[in-house]
Amino acid sequence: MAEDDYYGILGVDRRATQDEIRKAYRRLAKEYHPDRNPDKSAEEKLKRINEAYDVLGDSEKRANYDRYGTADFERVDMGGFGDLFSSLFRGFGGFGDMGFGRSGRAGPPPGQTLRMTIKLSFNEAFFGTEKEIAFKRKISCENCGGSGAKPGTSPTQCRTCGGQGQIVRSMGGFMRVAQTCPTCGGLGESIETPCPKCKGQGLQDERRETKVPIPPGVEDGQGIRIQGGGNFGPRGGPPGDLILMFSVGKHDAFVRRGLHVYLETDIPFSTAALGGEVEVPTMWGSSVIKVKKGTESGTLFRMKGKGVHTENGRTGDQLVRVNIYVPRKMSKEQKEYLSKFEDIFG
Repeated sequence: MAEDDYYGILGVDRRATQDEIRKAYRRLAKEYHPDRNPDKSAEEKLKRINEAYDVLGDSEKRANYDRYGTADFERVDMGGFGDLFSSLFRGFGGFGDMGFGRSGRAGPPPGQTLRMTIKLSFNEAFFGTEKEIAFKRKISCENCGGSGAKPGTSPTQCRTCGGQGQIVRSMGGFMRVAQTCPTCGGLGESIETPCPKCKGQGLQDERRETKVPIPPGVEDGQGIRIQGGGNFGPRGGPPGDLILMFSVGKHDAFVRRGLHVYLETDIPFSTAALGGEVEVPTMWGSSVIKVKKGTESGTLFRMKGKGVHTENGRTGDQLVRVNIYVPRKMSKEQKEYLSKFEDIFG
């Protein structure tokens, strides 16, 4: 299962305390509980909220998620976005082997995950669009191939740990504790003659520009994780990921909730009393709703299929709340008509 940005789902900062995460979860769970929110999309939203809290509410799972982008150490699955972005970011590199090699030491540490925000207008998020992004990241040094050593030389075995990447200390008795080597940082090797270009880091800066297709229906606070799009790790370590977060602007008339859009419109008192047709705007152009006679102010009308249309075939509706319009200024003739109406129906 593809994992979203759990911090974004709960609306908390990555540095949030467990208590702040717990409070955010309780607030959202109440807001989207089926007993309080009859909207069909609320059930799916509540599932995502529960999934996010299951990870972030557990300190061990949260630590794994922060480090590897997943709570169970498996590679992150981009789901439907995988095919969409694979061609754009081909060549960013994969995770490689992060396990233990023949020497028994851990491999080079992975690179840092990068995050950036893409701003979208309401319409761009609704219909989908294409955005050009530019960002900087660290890649393997071209001069030394990422080794950090001057061309023609090679890293040497760390004298402190003997190439194991860790040292074992005796705690007395039969207890022995393995610790990361303080000299090589767990790499098992040291550089005696650093590369002059990268100063032994094995990394150099790269500026990357690319166009990102945004599918229709993305929401504010959602994100896409692109594997291998972040910084490369030192000494040939695998790259981290690139997380693109969406910040969606508001619309002057429409409010979106999931796949549905909401609109409020005024109708004349005569139409509410006698019935008739009212033309209302939608994201797909103007359309008409039929108002029954005796309609009260605040009545909600559903317009099927006038909401978001996603690429996988899911379709939302538009819900229109009508308010009866009462004019502030009336002519003498209008006032006389209203007086007669009140005499008849009052």
